[in-house]
Amino acid sequence: MDLLPTEEQSEIVSTVRAQLGSDFDLHDLASADGATTVVDAALWNQCAELGWFALGLAEADGGIGYGLVEETLLFEELGAHCTPGPFLATVLAAHTAAAAGATDLVAGITSGTSRVALAEAESTDAVVSSTSVKGSFRLTDHGGADLALVLDGDRCAIVLLNGAAVKTEESIDLLVPLASADLDTSPAAFAEDPAIGLRATVLTAALLTGIAKATAAQSTEYAKDREQFGRPVGSFQAVKHRCADMAVRSDAAEQLTHLAALAVTGGHVDAAFQAEAARVVAGDSAIANAEVNVQNHGGIGFTWEHTAHRYVTRARVWSTQAGDRRTHLRSFLDQPAPA
Repeated sequence: MDLLPTEEQSEIVSTVRAQLGSDFDLHDLASADGATTVVDAALWNQCAELGWFALGLAEADGGIGYGLVEETLLFEELGAHCTPGPFLATVLAAHTAAAAGATDLVAGITSGTSRVALAEAESTDAVVSSTSVKGSFRLTDHGGADLALVLDGDRCAIVLLNGAAVKTEESIDLLVPLASADLDTSPAAFAEDPAIGLRATVLTAALLTGIAKATAAQSTEYAKDREQFGRPVGSFQAVKHRCADMAVRSDAAEQLTHLAALAVTGGHVDAAFQAEAARVVAGDSAIANAEVNVQNHGGIGFTWEHTAHRYVTRARVWSTQAGDRRTHLRSFLDQPAPA
């Protein structure tokens, strides 16, 4: 199995990286701290025009015709830039609408016309079925959303948020607005498909992998540039060892996530095992690297002006979406190991 990206996939990564670098600079986005809607409509439509929301959809469903592997590379870049916005909910909602045959919904979502929040059950008695969505749900990136993707394992439903009582909640990440809502409605589209559940797991792993990679790179660059006692701090053993550990963690997360994307795409019998393994390792790597990155930067790493803290809070928020660590670890342990 070849885990290296093709020339075409590398071009996708380069294009996404350049766009994120120019339009999603964290220092510029700091002005949106605490806002309900972080990404403005013009920028969101630009992402849609670039085909990010339809990248992994089949052409027959109105997509570009790539697959989960290319979506994974996109989401790694989104994670590496700590990019705010409902990218996960949007991509998963497009796949859900396509699986349900709701072509109008697919068009609205992939064009950026319809905004989608991610909804996950907060109560154990929540109902998610083809006829009803009922219960208390946590909403992520709800600002400006007219739709919500209700994610409950393999069951995915798209519901209208119009008229729903949405209560804003405090978020540890000021660029990821959270809210709660009591829903009691019929879904506009519903799909019960393990492939969508696995896609959610792999793409979340990709976001977390991006954080692990970016913080490892940020620490390494700082260790080379920052001098103390006339020497780069990276020459000190403690810092070198921490950076080496960060590199190992990020590489493990990256390789496992790529392997999981290929296994799911290829329909391998151990696809679920690989996806859950990637999700757990990527989550642990992102949190550990983000925290060590702050320490490696010394005093400046604790300041609000530096971006190091952004990765810490984002890793914590993303590690609880589409299922928390305990959920994925339990699912991982339930999967048969590869032969």
